[in-house]
Amino acid sequence: MDQRPSSPSSPDEFAPVSRRQRLLGLARATRDTYIPKISSSVSSIASGYSRALNNNPTVDVYDEEGRLILPSGTTIHLFPSYTRYQDGTYYIDVKGWVSCPGLMTRKNRLILSLAKQITKYNNNNTTQALNQWQSESIKQDILNSDGSDTESVISEGSNTSGELQPASPVSSNGSTTEDLIKERLACFIARSIPNSEILIVIGSVESIDVEDIVTQTVFTDNNGHFETTLEVTYKPSVVQAKSANTETIFAFQDVLLLPNGGIGIISDIDDTIKLTGVIGDKRELMTNLLLNEVSSWNIPNVINWYHEMHKHSLVSFHYVSNSPWQLFSTISQYFKAVNLPPGSVHLKQYTGNIISSLMEPSSSRKKRALYKILNDFPEKKFICVGDSGEYDLEAYADLAKSYPGRVASINIRYVTNSFSDVDDQKIFTELKRLLNSNTRHGVVTNLEVASVSSEHMTDLIDLSDEVKPRKLPPLVPKKPTSLKGNAVERKPPLPNRPLQHAQTDSLLVVHPSSPPSSSNIGSDGNSIDLSDSPPPILPRRPGHSYTEGATHDEISSIMESPSFYELEEMDKKGATWIRRIITAMYDLEESGTRINLFVDDDVQFFENNNLELVELLRKLNIK
Repeated sequence: MDQRPSSPSSPDEFAPVSRRQRLLGLARATRDTYIPKISSSVSSIASGYSRALNNNPTVDVYDEEGRLILPSGTTIHLFPSYTRYQDGTYYIDVKGWVSCPGLMTRKNRLILSLAKQITKYNNNNTTQALNQWQSESIKQDILNSDGSDTESVISEGSNTSGELQPASPVSSNGSTTEDLIKERLACFIARSIPNSEILIVIGSVESIDVEDIVTQTVFTDNNGHFETTLEVTYKPSVVQAKSANTETIFAFQDVLLLPNGGIGIISDIDDTIKLTGVIGDKRELMTNLLLNEVSSWNIPNVINWYHEMHKHSLVSFHYVSNSPWQLFSTISQYFKAVNLPPGSVHLKQYTGNIISSLMEPSSSRKKRALYKILNDFPEKKFICVGDSGEYDLEAYADLAKSYPGRVASINIRYVTNSFSDVDDQKIFTELKRLLNSNTRHGVVTNLEVASVSSEHMTDLIDLSDEVKPRKLPPLVPKKPTSLKGNAVERKPPLPNRPLQHAQTDSLLVVHPSSPPSSSNIGSDGNSIDLSDSPPPILPRRPGHSYTEGATHDEISSIMESPSFYELEEMDKKGATWIRRIITAMYDLEESGTRINLFVDDDVQFFENNNLELVELLRKLNIK
């Protein structure tokens, strides 16, 4: 049977298709089929890549729209700051840090391993571990999207995400050594989150409209930190910091409103109000930091002194330390344990090495915080407290010199073995005598430093007639022959022998200024006979010498004397402290600032300072 093709149902069914129609069909197919598949593939790749960064298969760093989603366990840390009220406006300082738990990378495993070796007693590898710790640049981990964290590995423990979760701040009783080390190091091996958008909200004491609430958006820096100052016209109550993208991540902090006037106490932390052992044995430093109970850091007499000062009205506290912010958690635990007065806390950015971070010079790093405090409270007077283990003296002396009349006193706590290589107590005693010789603030009136000799160094410093070579004065130019008079017969000149103060009762004695002896050089350049009128001979064993304000030259003469050179050779640390004290006394000559050295059991010092505080408050008409 002949089968013929059926007739088309429509006349256009077998009509030829134009090129334009084919292109339109391909575009529709791409839109409906290929683009969704490509989008799904890209999202899957990005999602897997972000999971690799976090080593956590349940959390994405970026969503499908490319917005940052903070990792699981992200925390916003708000650090204690202050609020001030001036000219009808409240200024609220806000500072904090955004981080998430660290991963068990090879570097973090090395940190934990070294920490355990360092804190083990009778461990032969302790020295090697300390050297390796200090040689390694253990910088803070940064959460990033460039794939640089490829060394992250899964922990062998039960924590499959490989994250080092910070432990709750509990006592070490019942916690293993490893758990306590992980707890204390959690913030050091945490990952900082840069470029995170944070919304700051300032609450109000009184009820106001929502649109009148002041807010500000900030972004964290490369180290995950943020800092800003907000201005509000209403009385603030609380500060809220929350993630702009993840509503469940936030932090609150009460506003600390400080008075404009009164007295401000600027205090160091380590070895001033908390036993740290910065200048001691490094193993003991790390053991104290990582294992010891926070209550063992207590310095009772100093803490009681702070409690007494806090009883007075309009006395505020500012804690400025060389510690990194990563130690704030343990510092906060200690503050609560000993009930230290509340105040603003000013720490520093972490440099990548815990030991060197604590031991590096602090004066330059503290300068910004110290200057800001005095600039923010121009009506306050301040009392500064530090210790002899660091460079607090220089930091506070620079502050007092830059703000004359604003710093009432600089109080330096004695730290064991910080004053001398030979005899710590003798140098401390002589520094006290040097400071107590003042009759008015900052002016040297009687400088006497006793011998620092040990059993094998009798009469260590003796101002004998022998002197070390010194730079000669410039030559006197010869007088032209045409201007010379008739030659006069003269006797041979006496030898030009510098006079020295010789004594054995003390190391260094500055005597009252005396008129300079006449020169034995005539106007024509020839010597003049002075044998008939020799200069007076100074007493060899002087007692106390008193001056109504020694000059800079007299102060400098101590450090330029042969005796001081000898002291530097025998006791470099002691000579350095004498230099530091004399330099600070000279710098503070016109500032009205006293310098005090004290030890923990110096009851008289604490009583005197409490009386002086009362007197300062009385002068300011404050009860």
